Amino acid sequence: MVLMTAFALPVVMSLILALTSSPEAGEGFFDTIGFMYDASTMPAFYAACCIAIYFSGIVSNVRKQAKTYPLRFNRQRREVCFVDSKTHRVLIVPWESVVAWVSNSQAVTSYGATRQYGFGIGLEDEEQDRVHFITIPQFSDAHSLGLWAAIRNYMEEGQLVDAPDPWLTALGLFPTGDRLKNYEGLHSFGLEREDARYMGKMDVVGGEDLSPEDQEKYGFSGRTPWPLRWWYVRRVLTFWKMPFMLAEWGHRKGRPVFPEQVQAWSEPLPPEQWATPSAALLKANQQVRNAMDSQGATFSAACKEAGLH
Repeated sequence: MVLMTAFALPVVMSLILALTSSPEAGEGFFDTIGFMYDASTMPAFYAACCIAIYFSGIVSNVRKQAKTYPLRFNRQRREVCFVDSKTHRVLIVPWESVVAWVSNSQAVTSYGATRQYGFGIGLEDEEQDRVHFITIPQFSDAHSLGLWAAIRNYMEEGQLVDAPDPWLTALGLFPTGDRLKNYEGLHSFGLEREDARYMGKMDVVGGEDLSPEDQEKYGFSGRTPWPLRWWYVRRVLTFWKMPFMLAEWGHRKGRPVFPEQVQAWSEPLPPEQWATPSAALLKANQQVRNAMDSQGATFSAACKEAGLH
């Protein structure tokens, strides 16, 4: 938008004015283009400032994450570790004492009603007689519940978080190389282009024997000499690889190294030393499962019925 406002818009507006209001288009064009460039300078400057502010927010967020310790969950010990980013104090609490909640709030502005969603975790520090709150903004209540379900499934059921994509497995596709990386970076650009090329050939692969009517019926794209033209246009407008370079830089900045106490705490334990859930938790989990499986209740409703809400 900055480039179009600063360079393309004055030319287009001057050409339109010259063709519609002046008998001599050439003279009218050169008379107005200087004025148009002057008029578009300030909007382009303001747009550039907005982009600079947004960019500085990205940089600030990456630097903040590079100083913030992630919350670590240990399923074998059934404990949660929190490290204060300022004091570097280590707090380890039992899993069954963790409190989690889903929140949403609504506000009315001059542009309409807005709603904010969040997921939070509370960790009690008995030594200092305080509670550490970790809040994470979410897009909806479903995202908040999904995050909590993923944490619970890992801690309670031991489900793997790096299991292969079931859709790829069903298609007989097994990821290798860059597709196994669990973060976005420079390699993501090549993967997106590879996927775009594959999708651009959907009008040929698998649809050769279909008539044009059947291809349209089943959602095949029309035959074009350059099926990836819009993909390349979008990449050019977003400065080609720059977003992926920012993602790569953010990944390389990483997180701070955990203290030795946390690294020792994170070492795996023999199976015979694994902590086991309490009888009360097993009973509550069974009540939630029964309510969801037999009665078709939602997770929130099942927790209320089990007295956990």
